[in-house]
Amino acid sequence: MPRHPETVITPNALLTEKRASLPSPRRPGQRMSRTELADAVNIALARLYPDRDLAAHYVDHRWIGKLERGEHRWPSDERRAALRRALGAASDADLDLYSPRRSGRGRRDAVDQRQFAASGSGPDLSSSGNLLQLGNPTPGHQLLPDGGLHRTISAPGGQHFPGVVIDVEVYPAVDDGRILATIAPYATERSWRRSVQRRLILGHVDALDRAGVFALDSRQADRHLVEADRDARLLIPRVYQLDAITAGVLWAVANLDLSLLLDDARLDAAQAAASPYRDMARSAASRDIAEDLDSVSRLWIGSAFCADHIRRHSHVLSDVPVYWTREQRGEEASTWLLFRHKLRYLRETADWFRSASQPMTRMFCLPQHAVAASSASERILLLLAVALMESLGIHTAVTDDPEYGALPGLVMDKRRAIVATWIRADDVWHVDLADHGNTVAAYRDALGHVQAHSVAAGATPGGRLHHLADYLSLDWHWLQGRCADLGQYGFAGLAEPRSRLLSLDGVDQACRFIGSLPY
Repeated sequence: MPRHPETVITPNALLTEKRASLPSPRRPGQRMSRTELADAVNIALARLYPDRDLAAHYVDHRWIGKLERGEHRWPSDERRAALRRALGAASDADLDLYSPRRSGRGRRDAVDQRQFAASGSGPDLSSSGNLLQLGNPTPGHQLLPDGGLHRTISAPGGQHFPGVVIDVEVYPAVDDGRILATIAPYATERSWRRSVQRRLILGHVDALDRAGVFALDSRQADRHLVEADRDARLLIPRVYQLDAITAGVLWAVANLDLSLLLDDARLDAAQAAASPYRDMARSAASRDIAEDLDSVSRLWIGSAFCADHIRRHSHVLSDVPVYWTREQRGEEASTWLLFRHKLRYLRETADWFRSASQPMTRMFCLPQHAVAASSASERILLLLAVALMESLGIHTAVTDDPEYGALPGLVMDKRRAIVATWIRADDVWHVDLADHGNTVAAYRDALGHVQAHSVAAGATPGGRLHHLADYLSLDWHWLQGRCADLGQYGFAGLAEPRSRLLSLDGVDQACRFIGSLPY
């Protein structure tokens, strides 16, 4: 029987090109095969859903072939999530995946507002790097008077993050070159314009060729309202589409912000308790000094103390130093981007030897198991942290050898090392001055090997960052385009911190730098 003309199968060239652009994990110099992609999808399934029986979801090369031939366009949620992770894609659209039931002729670009509210549905955030999850409608408060939906977004916890739930209001939106969410006229005095807690206003564009979710911080929404005769429309900047970049930054800000705000007074007390240690060349503070603080606040107090320790003892360094830092996940690396004191410290240390004949270098250990366990959003936060350092003239090097993960955080020249550890440590901090010949020689040999065998080696910042993006399975060209837009606009309209201890200056600077690099 001949196919209906509207159901003609067309090959998924975008998916095929994406696979063919990735290197084979088994055959050096070759491109990823369908079998290798199927294996990567199955591995991603197991890691994304460790507590579920996924036997029915596992795939093989024949399934990949059907996808590439266009015979399937809308796999299950689980398979799509695993496929995005295996290919480093930020959204289903990036792989030309869509539901055929939603692609018929005459489909309207704008979703009818009453149908949107009555459906109780809303946007799918699974394209946001599997980091943000849209919760079910609030019981008893699903429908808002203006036709929107009251929902929540879960910004899940991590090794240090406690996990945060963000209130959101979802409205139907159209994309006519601008993102305009429609809000009934009597709702323009809504309480979200004066919300104390973090709240997002989401515009959900559900057009076939321009689907997406766009977000705005509720405190920014007021100035973006555009009055009209029959209703009001909320103008949401297109740059604030929720994808792996924006979701990652929002996830980090929301988690860091909540913890630091709740512990604000206790952090002052903990800093006062830490002051007697300032004059010591060697100290290790047990968790008792911060027993009333949560994990994020302990990170902050340890990071701040270690930065001050390095400043206080920088006079012992006679040569251009090399830095070793212990962050392995985007959760940890987000502190470089968002802790206000970290950016100040980076800028100061970058200036110490700026006139020297050789640059300073910062080194990371990013083993494969840590990369594989990270979502796309976390891997992007890692890349942004490294880009921030490169933007300040600091060269970076990365090893994938897990054995180096045991090295303490340190700064060293040819004769001395300043030890300062606060990440993945038993204590809140451990600091020391090392000038014993054997100890310094062991550190020097280890860091020399890392620098000589960096998986992100390159002669230029752009080259190093591009290689790092490849190692992290991120689409460098997509990242450059998004970072250029986000760097120009800034994240304040989406993820403005409430805590005095946080700043968006670092992540904005990193985005501007990536966006300014030659393509």
